[in-house]
Amino acid sequence: MKHLNHITLNTGHVRKTYPNEVNKELYFVLQRILRDATKPEGAVMFDGYRVKSIHADMATIATVYASDGAPILTTACSKLDSGAIWRMLHETAGEPLATKATDPVPLPYIADRLEVSAALHMDALEWTGDFSRCFGWATLYPRELR
Repeated sequence: MKHLNHITLNTGHVRKTYPNEVNKELYFVLQRILRDATKPEGAVMFDGYRVKSIHADMATIATVYASDGAPILTTACSKLDSGAIWRMLHETAGEPLATKATDPVPLPYIADRLEVSAALHMDALEWTGDFSRCFGWATLYPRELR
Protein backbone atom coordinates (compact mmCIF):
# COMPACT_ATOMS: atom_id res chain seq x y z
CA MET A 1 0.00 0.00 0.00
CA LYS A 2 1.40 3.36 -0.98
CA HIS A 3 -0.61 5.64 1.33
CA LEU A 4 -3.63 6.02 3.60
CA ASN A 5 -5.98 9.01 3.57
CA HIS A 6 -5.93 10.52 7.07
CA ILE A 7 -8.79 12.91 7.82
CA THR A 8 -9.93 14.85 10.87
CA LEU A 9 -13.72 14.93 10.71
CA ASN A 10 -14.04 17.98 12.97
CA THR A 11 -12.02 20.21 10.65
CA GLY A 12 -12.14 18.41 7.30
CA HIS A 13 -8.35 18.46 7.05
CA VAL A 14 -7.05 15.50 5.06
CA ARG A 15 -3.56 14.36 4.19
CA LYS A 16 -1.90 11.32 2.73
CA THR A 17 0.18 9.33 5.19
CA TYR A 18 2.92 6.93 4.16
CA PRO A 19 4.37 3.91 5.98
CA ASN A 20 7.79 5.55 6.28
CA GLU A 21 6.19 8.09 8.63
CA VAL A 22 5.90 5.38 11.28
CA ASN A 23 9.04 4.50 13.22
CA LYS A 24 9.61 0.79 12.54
CA GLU A 25 10.92 0.38 16.10
CA LEU A 26 7.32 0.91 17.28
CA TYR A 27 6.10 -2.26 15.55
CA PHE A 28 6.00 -4.46 18.66
CA VAL A 29 4.62 -1.68 20.86
CA LEU A 30 1.82 -1.12 18.36
CA GLN A 31 1.08 -4.85 18.18
CA ARG A 32 0.74 -4.94 22.00
CA ILE A 33 -1.58 -1.94 21.93
CA LEU A 34 -3.71 -3.53 19.19
CA ARG A 35 -3.97 -6.77 21.16
CA ASP A 36 -4.70 -5.16 24.53
CA ALA A 37 -7.08 -2.51 23.19
CA THR A 38 -9.76 -5.15 22.61
CA LYS A 39 -9.73 -6.19 26.28
CA PRO A 40 -12.46 -4.71 28.51
CA GLU A 41 -9.97 -2.43 30.31
CA GLY A 42 -8.26 -1.45 27.04
CA ALA A 43 -4.56 -0.90 26.41
CA VAL A 44 -2.51 1.23 28.77
CA MET A 45 -0.50 3.83 26.92
CA PHE A 46 1.17 6.50 29.12
CA ASP A 47 0.22 9.14 31.70
CA GLY A 48 -3.00 7.24 32.43
CA TYR A 49 -4.26 7.31 28.84
CA ARG A 50 -5.92 4.15 27.53
CA VAL A 51 -7.27 3.04 24.19
CA LYS A 52 -10.16 0.65 23.64
CA SER A 53 -11.05 -0.78 20.25
CA ILE A 54 -13.27 -3.12 18.30
CA HIS A 55 -12.39 -4.83 15.04
CA ALA A 56 -14.77 -6.04 12.37
CA ASP A 57 -14.84 -6.51 8.61
CA MET A 58 -11.53 -4.95 7.59
CA ALA A 59 -11.97 -2.00 9.96
CA THR A 60 -11.03 -1.02 13.50
CA ILE A 61 -12.65 1.67 15.61
CA ALA A 62 -10.78 2.88 18.68
CA THR A 63 -11.31 5.52 21.34
CA VAL A 64 -8.55 7.09 23.40
CA TYR A 65 -9.53 7.91 27.00
CA ALA A 66 -7.85 10.22 29.51
CA SER A 67 -7.03 9.02 33.03
CA ASP A 68 -10.35 10.46 34.25
CA GLY A 69 -12.22 8.27 31.72
CA ALA A 70 -13.12 11.13 29.38
CA PRO A 71 -13.03 10.20 25.68
CA ILE A 72 -10.48 12.27 23.77
CA LEU A 73 -10.37 10.84 20.25
CA THR A 74 -12.26 8.28 18.25
CA THR A 75 -10.45 6.94 15.22
CA ALA A 76 -11.65 4.53 12.56
CA CYS A 77 -9.26 2.73 10.23
CA SER A 78 -10.74 0.99 7.20
CA LYS A 79 -9.79 -0.43 3.86
CA LEU A 80 -13.20 -1.91 3.03
CA ASP A 81 -15.98 0.35 4.32
CA SER A 82 -19.30 0.24 2.50
CA GLY A 83 -20.02 3.62 4.06
CA ALA A 84 -21.53 2.27 7.29
CA ILE A 85 -18.55 3.12 9.51
CA TRP A 86 -18.20 6.58 7.99
CA ARG A 87 -21.93 7.28 8.58
CA MET A 88 -21.74 5.93 12.15
CA LEU A 89 -18.87 8.31 12.96
CA HIS A 90 -21.07 11.20 11.86
CA GLU A 91 -24.32 10.01 13.44
CA THR A 92 -22.73 9.51 16.86
CA ALA A 93 -20.77 12.78 16.94
CA GLY A 94 -21.33 15.00 19.97
CA GLU A 95 -20.88 18.17 17.92
CA PRO A 96 -21.19 19.26 14.26
CA LEU A 97 -18.45 17.98 11.96
CA ALA A 98 -16.87 19.67 8.94
CA THR A 99 -17.26 16.49 6.88
CA LYS A 100 -20.52 14.96 5.66
CA ALA A 101 -21.86 11.46 6.27
CA THR A 102 -22.70 11.24 2.56
CA ASP A 103 -19.21 12.16 1.33
CA PRO A 104 -16.59 9.69 2.62
CA VAL A 105 -12.88 10.07 2.03
CA PRO A 106 -11.45 7.50 -0.43
CA LEU A 107 -10.35 4.13 0.95
CA PRO A 108 -8.18 3.16 2.69
CA TYR A 109 -8.59 5.73 5.40
CA ILE A 110 -7.95 6.79 8.97
CA ALA A 111 -10.78 9.02 10.18
CA ASP A 112 -10.23 10.93 13.43
CA ARG A 113 -13.00 12.54 15.43
CA LEU A 114 -12.01 14.71 18.36
CA GLU A 115 -14.47 14.25 21.18
CA VAL A 116 -15.98 17.16 23.11
CA SER A 117 -13.96 16.34 26.24
CA ALA A 118 -10.71 16.76 24.28
CA ALA A 119 -11.00 20.45 25.20
CA LEU A 120 -10.34 19.44 28.82
CA HIS A 121 -7.22 17.49 27.83
CA MET A 122 -5.43 19.76 25.38
CA ASP A 123 -2.08 18.07 26.12
CA ALA A 124 -3.38 14.95 24.41
CA LEU A 125 -3.83 16.84 21.16
CA GLU A 126 -0.06 17.08 20.89
CA TRP A 127 0.17 13.35 20.11
CA THR A 128 -3.26 11.97 19.10
CA GLY A 129 -2.72 12.62 15.39
CA ASP A 130 0.59 10.75 15.45
CA PHE A 131 -0.98 7.96 17.48
CA SER A 132 -3.89 7.46 15.09
CA ARG A 133 -1.53 7.46 12.08
CA CYS A 134 0.61 4.72 13.67
CA PHE A 135 -2.47 2.83 14.88
CA GLY A 136 -3.98 2.98 11.39
CA TRP A 137 -0.92 1.55 9.69
CA ALA A 138 -0.53 -1.15 12.36
CA THR A 139 -4.19 -2.09 11.96
CA LEU A 140 -4.59 -2.03 8.21
CA TYR A 141 -1.14 -2.84 6.82
CA PRO A 142 1.19 -4.06 9.59
CA ARG A 143 3.59 -5.66 7.10
CA GLU A 144 4.42 -2.20 5.77
CA LEU A 145 5.91 -1.38 9.18
CA ARG A 146 8.37 -4.27 9.35
